[in-house]
Amino acid sequence: MKFRFVAPFIVLLGALPLEAGLVKAKSKTREESLLLYGQGRVSVTVPEGYVYSSNKDERGLITASIHDPKEKISLHLSFLPDPSGECATARGRKEFMAEAFQRYVAGSVEQAMRFEELEPSGGAGTYCVFTDSALVGQTKLPPGEYRHSTTGVKAWRGYFAVFTLLSQDTTSAEYAAIMRLLREGLTERPLTPLR
Repeated sequence: MKFRFVAPFIVLLGALPLEAGLVKAKSKTREESLLLYGQGRVSVTVPEGYVYSSNKDERGLITASIHDPKEKISLHLSFLPDPSGECATARGRKEFMAEAFQRYVAGSVEQAMRFEELEPSGGAGTYCVFTDSALVGQTKLPPGEYRHSTTGVKAWRGYFAVFTLLSQDTTSAEYAAIMRLLREGLTERPLTPLR
């Protein structure tokens, strides 16, 4: 199984109601902001030099993508409403991930989901790292293919983000910068009323 970004939870979206850094210690960042389903606002702290884009599709699904200039890593976020708070608990996140990311298990070195808590500065999160068994030991990879997929969920009250971070390793400065972004730079901000 080659890791490329394909929304691993796309089948689940049909069942979900849509209604209701660390590169250098002194590196510069910029803040992007996303309004989520009229319930909240999420701030995304983008490391200096990284490429950011966001989109809202015809169904109302809000997505954001970030990658470094050399495309060593690629992060994709999809924000979904969670009115019942199912992903607010560790168990709920793990159950969601077990269903959404099951297809990664068979082609991975791990052959299982090893859940880790994200321990963010705000909200809650859980993730797994999968290593593509077909790419282990290869020194040259085809363009757009990645050895590792770090997949998970970061949740706040009323909504959550599903993330997929594709990378060649899990020790590089680029990887550390994006993991820091997920822990500290993806934050809920209060909505400010219009005056």
